[in-house]
Amino acid sequence: MCTIKLPKGVIENVDRARKQCLWRGSDLQKKGGNLVAWEVVMKPKEKGGLGVINLRLQNDALLQKQLFKFYNNVDTPWVKLVWSKYYQTKVPHAAREVGSFWWKDVLRLHVIFLSIARCEIGDGATACFWDDVWDMSTLSQDYPSLASFALRAEASVKEIMQTENLDEIFFLPLSQQAHEEFQHLQNRLQNLPYNVTAMDHWAPVWGNRYTSRRFYHHIFSNIETHPIFKFVWKSRCTPRIKFFAWLVLVDRLNTKSMLRR
Repeated sequence: MCTIKLPKGVIENVDRARKQCLWRGSDLQKKGGNLVAWEVVMKPKEKGGLGVINLRLQNDALLQKQLFKFYNNVDTPWVKLVWSKYYQTKVPHAAREVGSFWWKDVLRLHVIFLSIARCEIGDGATACFWDDVWDMSTLSQDYPSLASFALRAEASVKEIMQTENLDEIFFLPLSQQAHEEFQHLQNRLQNLPYNVTAMDHWAPVWGNRYTSRRFYHHIFSNIETHPIFKFVWKSRCTPRIKFFAWLVLVDRLNTKSMLRR
């Protein structure tokens, strides 16, 4: 799971076996429905679920490690090879897909990666000037009119910062609003620390170190649930009683009123 993107069919087959084990035990001939939706079961216990691992999410969490190594230019043979062969003058997530099936699968996770990572600019070779978060916010949102005049929306921070005349990176003439944004952007870039000899550093939003565990819990962090769920699982009751209490809390116990629905 930490090496390749698991096919959808593989995950479905494993989940089918896990559902059978949870709801019907080891009897393969036993039939019946599932009391609780699998999406609920896979939530963390304190978020109202049973804490069963979401295999797709866990697979993505483990593969994100490869992206953090890659974007931080870790001194590893495969990282150096991919950078030198495909992305010497390009931002990886802004270029067309190239490379092996493994690398394409990993790089397609850049959408998730960019939503949980922030770039501390060195030379700016790994970040898009307009669409990535590298100066506290996204410039295309701060300067929407000016961004619409950009010659290359996928240009890297390095490319823009090393351009001697910013007029060369826009379609001319600019509108009045775009020109005002251009002047503001010039002042902003002049006050920005930039080191052409340093490398960019990508870090997760929760700290300097990425772990699959932190990523997994971060995905569920915005789900609001009643604290009673945490109390139930932290209690010293037997697992059978905890499971019974959980079914009551999610309103999935086979009571008489439930069966009438």
